[in-house]
Amino acid sequence: MVTSSLTAATFLRGYMKFLRQQGWDVTVICAPGPGVAEMAQADGVSLHTLEMRRDPALLRDLVSLGRTAILLRKLRPDVVVYATPKASLLGAIGGAMAGITVRVYEQWGLRLETLSGFRRFILAGVERLTAKLSTTIVANSRSLSDRLRTLKLSGGRDVVVLGDGSAHGVDTTHFSSDVETAGLDRDTRTFVTAHENMLRICFVGRLHPDKGIETLLEGMSAAGRAGVRVAAILVGPSEGAEKNIGVHTRYSQLNLRLVGEVVDTRPYLDASDVLVLMSRREGFPTVVLEAASMGIPAIVANSTGTVDSVVDGVTGIVVPVGDSQMLADALATLANDRQLLSAYGMAARQRAIDRFDQTHVWRMHSEYFLELLERSRR
Repeated sequence: MVTSSLTAATFLRGYMKFLRQQGWDVTVICAPGPGVAEMAQADGVSLHTLEMRRDPALLRDLVSLGRTAILLRKLRPDVVVYATPKASLLGAIGGAMAGITVRVYEQWGLRLETLSGFRRFILAGVERLTAKLSTTIVANSRSLSDRLRTLKLSGGRDVVVLGDGSAHGVDTTHFSSDVETAGLDRDTRTFVTAHENMLRICFVGRLHPDKGIETLLEGMSAAGRAGVRVAAILVGPSEGAEKNIGVHTRYSQLNLRLVGEVVDTRPYLDASDVLVLMSRREGFPTVVLEAASMGIPAIVANSTGTVDSVVDGVTGIVVPVGDSQMLADALATLANDRQLLSAYGMAARQRAIDRFDQTHVWRMHSEYFLELLERSRR
């Protein structure tokens, strides 16, 4: 169970087929939307759609809960696995109501970390209830597991991390610099050519404060003042960032290319020297693994989840969250030492293959689900 059809279509594709091939009879439950029916058909699994809203809506949520409980009672699965906040809350309560003995909460990140006041209080309560009604919690990074315990959000349960973390892993064959892609769009190709002698950084994700966009831009500004020549390719939905952050006003002097959303991020990663992700919170950022798989090292913040994605001084550089000067120093280090940049990239690629190949990650989850099921039957 996941809340969004986009999440299902993007992150469950291939994984559901793998579970089916391992002998599981798989049903996907999510909100209706584009792409999910095609994913279910391609992976050969069943699909049930339920209206689920990401934001709280008491009456709609009660209706969704009732439908979830009825559906789970009808399906009677041996194991119910849920991720993302709303689907997890509904899955935990509905699964308990339906008498499902193995209820697995896959924790992919804490929204409340960047909130305060009443909203944080409510989300903390939701987290504790979801955890309490689950039989197992699987966090997708060690730092997230630690954070859940520190904030007392685990409902008194142990929090498991499988392997080195990550909920999905990465397709190390698909994300490879050896694979041909459709290439860059014309404007980005022109931008790259014009800045070929600079350190080219890439950001992939929502242009949102939680993703540390302002820290990234301030770091570029500080690097520029120190004489470090940097250009950035920003890939992802803007969410009003141009206006709210001032991309075209406060930061108009920077070498920036705003690409927007793309179907395939590989050409943009391949055109870059380093990925930068200064997120204030994550579960485990898949984009860092995708870049690593292509031999692109990363500079990341030491925030929850993000810190797990890079081995500092081996596959990239970890800097304090929100510290634009430390980011500028890291950019200068890599701009002035191309040999170090290359070494980080090679190590990142090898780590992605050895520890995060998606088949390896999927197999760990499948085997763990089977272990939980066998335990429940003793």
